[in-house]
Amino acid sequence: MNFSINQLNSLVKLISSNPNEAKALIKLTSVDILKSLGNGQYNILLDGKTLTAQSHKTLTEGSKYWTQLTDTKDSTPKLSNLIKIPQILESFQNRLTHYSIKELLSILESKNPAGTFKQSLVEQLATASTKEEFSNISNLLLSLQNQTFTIPLLFNSSFSILQFKKRYNKKTKKTQIDFYTALEFLGPISGVISFDNGNIVVNINVAFDKTKNFLENDMENFSYKIDISLLKDIEPLYNTNKNSLLDISI
Repeated sequence: MNFSINQLNSLVKLISSNPNEAKALIKLTSVDILKSLGNGQYNILLDGKTLTAQSHKTLTEGSKYWTQLTDTKDSTPKLSNLIKIPQILESFQNRLTHYSIKELLSILESKNPAGTFKQSLVEQLATASTKEEFSNISNLLLSLQNQTFTIPLLFNSSFSILQFKKRYNKKTKKTQIDFYTALEFLGPISGVISFDNGNIVVNINVAFDKTKNFLENDMENFSYKIDISLLKDIEPLYNTNKNSLLDISI
């Protein structure tokens, strides 16, 4: 059995999980940190509204975080399980550049996914109408040059970033696919797709307990063995750098 990025089809099922159901069960939201007020209090932007919230964790002004918000009638809302949203997700949330699940599957199922994706980006770059759109597409090409697919996805009005790269693991002496995805309603997810005794095994890391429970209760969507673990420090495979000079070989 050939081991290729076509095996990511199972991850596409994860990404296309019902966002409304996930939002209702996980109750994950994102907040913008507007200003520190001292003593662990911050002005935040939540669902278009400005309010004051409490956090035991020191937060960075101007940054955006995933959080589980606890709100009581008699006290200041409390932010818990805060995880900073990576720049790569924020960069593409303007949604000027994105792919549908159908378009992603078309890329994965092509004979040369890297070539297909690159050609698509080059065509979009040639017709980019704004500086921001040009910058976004250029960053996707830079990521591809670094052997990492970075694909912004939009489905059911929900936005996510999917990243993956194929590499040889010197320790196991086997080829594997590393992946990362950041979803508005599930948070950050990373992991590895590999072979074990001829079978495909998927190891997934998630940042939130409720995300882990949600995925474990949705195992019928997967055709491979899945192992899910909790991990707080989940980083993108490739991140954007607004100050980097473009060096794109087309």
